[in-house]
Amino acid sequence: MTRPRGRRLRPVPAALSALLGCVVVAASAAGSCLTVSAVDGTLLAAQPLAAGEAGFALRYVHSVTRTPVEERYRVDGAALVQTELRFAEHGPGLPTAAADGEAWSREGDQFVVRMTRPLDGIRARVDPAQSPRLATATSDVDLAQWGARPVVVGARPGACPAP
Repeated sequence: MTRPRGRRLRPVPAALSALLGCVVVAASAAGSCLTVSAVDGTLLAAQPLAAGEAGFALRYVHSVTRTPVEERYRVDGAALVQTELRFAEHGPGLPTAAADGEAWSREGDQFVVRMTRPLDGIRARVDPAQSPRLATATSDVDLAQWGARPVVVGARPGACPAP
């Protein structure tokens, strides 16, 4: 029997295999990072989302009706997906019926629109009078702390950069 020529594959040592496994676990445990930036790209805030914590909300007071509005989102890699819109009273910019692929309901004193709307990011004009907030399970960021200005909320997989 002749032996094939070339390099033989060697088994991966257990220590190296364990190290690679730790790297994969650490990368997946890093979760995602929500970012708030100025329109010129300057990073204003970075909020980590733990692995398994995929959602956040934007909360504000509607500029005309002066009632609370909550927009709920899910992070999917570097994309955001709007999943829900909740509000107490109809006003400019708020829906009056569900669009195609959306579900409309009334829950207590809230109108609720459920959807799956993918977005690359959220551009928002911040007005401190509307008390805009970005809320996760572990934090609540006042978006008006940088004054009346446009901001961009985005997401990225992995750990957050330092602002």
